[in-house]
Amino acid sequence: MKKTLKALSLLLILTSSVIAADDLEKRASWQIPNAQQIRSKLNQYLEKQNTDENIKLQIGVLWDVPLVSGDQSLMLDQLINSLILTNADVAQLISRLESTPATEAHVTPELFSRNELDPFLLNNTRLYYARWLAQSELQDECLQVLEGIRPEDVVDPATLLFYQATGYHRILAKDKCLTTINLLQENEELIPRRYATLANLMKADIKPLKKDSLDEVARLMSDIQRRLKLGRAGTRVRKEEDDVIAKLDKMIEELEQQQQQQ
Repeated sequence: MKKTLKALSLLLILTSSVIAADDLEKRASWQIPNAQQIRSKLNQYLEKQNTDENIKLQIGVLWDVPLVSGDQSLMLDQLINSLILTNADVAQLISRLESTPATEAHVTPELFSRNELDPFLLNNTRLYYARWLAQSELQDECLQVLEGIRPEDVVDPATLLFYQATGYHRILAKDKCLTTINLLQENEELIPRRYATLANLMKADIKPLKKDSLDEVARLMSDIQRRLKLGRAGTRVRKEEDDVIAKLDKMIEELEQQQQQQ
């Protein structure tokens, strides 16, 4: 009897281990690189670019000083501070962000269309720029800049997924928003707490959203106001205005039909 119980206990332990491993495997569709891995990729980039030794030393000093905060998203800033030492165009772009209102960001920087640039530099600079756009409520521009970038293409995949999710949430792209949030939450315990908290709030907010509802109309009107405030009175705004009018007309017609049936 004791042998049977021991065997059952061992079986339960093994089964639990397998289940835990399976769960971990399911959550591992993307990984968060640590500082050592990021620095290794940076060093590879520096070697490919034949970077001057003095610049390498300056970058080395940056990375030898540990971040005061454990916030993984600061790694992107750390990397950009390194990249501006290696590329004058990136340095100029980042400098411009500090003095240029986001509302003037009508045109995607020419830098992002230069295919000869190393993908490591290009994708991480695009992410940094897109984050700046999103923080200025320029969600459409943010999504445009991030288009095509995968989590494995950048040093801060959590920030990539988070700002994609906030962009989709703002423009009411429900399915894309939920898909991106679910992807972000695969590493919920490892991402910055603010990302995890806001992701849960966005999910709870947009999941019950129904097409042609008053809630959707109210959100569309809010989005129109946001775009007008940012000086984005273009085709997209006119389309949303037409959608709002059409949806309201449909609601009024349905209410009139209900009253006639009473």
